[in-house]
Amino acid sequence: MSVPSPRPGSGPPPYERPREADASALQELPRAHSEARRRFLAVNGAAFLVCAALSGTLGELFTARLAGRMPLGIVLGTLQLAVLLLSSWWYDRTLSRQADPLVDRLRHRAQLVHPSPPQPGPAGTTSRRPQPSQGRRR
Repeated sequence: MSVPSPRPGSGPPPYERPREADASALQELPRAHSEARRRFLAVNGAAFLVCAALSGTLGELFTARLAGRMPLGIVLGTLQLAVLLLSSWWYDRTLSRQADPLVDRLRHRAQLVHPSPPQPGPAGTTSRRPQPSQGRRR
């Protein structure tokens, strides 16, 4: 007996074949995440180090009042909080633009190759507990 040679178009369906796009998505995902994380940590780390260095070397500067009202320490702390909030927003926006499409593409591919099992119906139909009409045996 001879084994027939494969014909073009035979073989696994196209959605089961590995794709270059999937391989590149797997390579791009960690890079996109690490670049965004590195920038987030650098911006917030720099803001923290500036405030820590100023408070350690020029502590009396933080008690100086701006326009006779608010101490400079409160203003710098508020600016550091603003930097943190803006960089968090930027980090989320960057990942949603760069990483989320890659993750969605990989999830879609995984669902095509390995479809999820059917979900159970309402809780009353799958329960093994006796129904009130059945009563309990003692």
